[in-house]
Amino acid sequence: MDCIRFDNVSRRFGETIATDCLSFSVTPGEIYGILGPNGSGKTTAISQIMGLLAPDSGEIEVLGLDPARAWREVRRRIGLVPQETALYPELSARMNLEFHASLYLRSMRGVSRRIAEILDLVDLSARAGDLVRTYSGGMKRRLAIGRALMHEPEILVLDEPTLGVDVQGTNTIWEYIRSLASAGKTILLTTNVMSEADYLCDRLLIIDHGRRVVSGSPDELKTELGEREIVMALEEEVDLASLEAIVGGSFNRRGLTVTVAAEHGKDDLVALMARLPTDFPLSSIEMKKPRLDDVFLHHTGRSLRE
Repeated sequence: MDCIRFDNVSRRFGETIATDCLSFSVTPGEIYGILGPNGSGKTTAISQIMGLLAPDSGEIEVLGLDPARAWREVRRRIGLVPQETALYPELSARMNLEFHASLYLRSMRGVSRRIAEILDLVDLSARAGDLVRTYSGGMKRRLAIGRALMHEPEILVLDEPTLGVDVQGTNTIWEYIRSLASAGKTILLTTNVMSEADYLCDRLLIIDHGRRVVSGSPDELKTELGEREIVMALEEEVDLASLEAIVGGSFNRRGLTVTVAAEHGKDDLVALMARLPTDFPLSSIEMKKPRLDDVFLHHTGRSLRE
């Protein structure tokens, strides 16, 4: 059974279409990513999963339940980390977790042990008694993830998990998310960081204007785009006629960098290198494959979104 299922889900706010016949499913134990420009419907989809918004049409199931009707049970079985960490800065990490436990746990029996486990899990035991306002952005995000795990949810929902976090903190959070998935946790995340989606997610859904645009694994989406290029760095200028004779296809030149369209992958690179004369001023040559950024821009466009 799918952990999360959207079947032709639509929701309007006046004239604005937030989700438009949106369909997708999340299977147990996977990391599933939702990507989209600002205003594409990501936050609405999360709100619908949590039972905060009911669809105008279509069906949603979370762990076999209708989240709009059985919202108490759904929220008991989901851990949510929103964009805003919503921690209490004048309380310590331990006190933040104690307060969360008093709101969400059915019993406070064994809560001290559980808090100790969570603090150890997110590597904050040494700072457990420090006020959260003294924490770095990465530490706050880790504490927020730990808080979401306090009640041992079956699904973890992460909305921009590394928002405002530095490189070291981001790497720590990524590895932590991967470890949770390896332990069997089902994770749904939204992100605007393509490298994050590429590294973490088993499958991705790109949405725009509330509709599904494309879905698949990161590798599948990059392969489907199929726009490979060969990039040559030159040690000195080469005249245009010489380049045309060597390349034998479409290319563009910017200073000492020459980019050649490639259709067949490695064979194109080998063939091009075979045509280079021994005195050709080549500094380096590489095959540039499509990145997830290229996939995203290809499907959603390059115009700015507000």
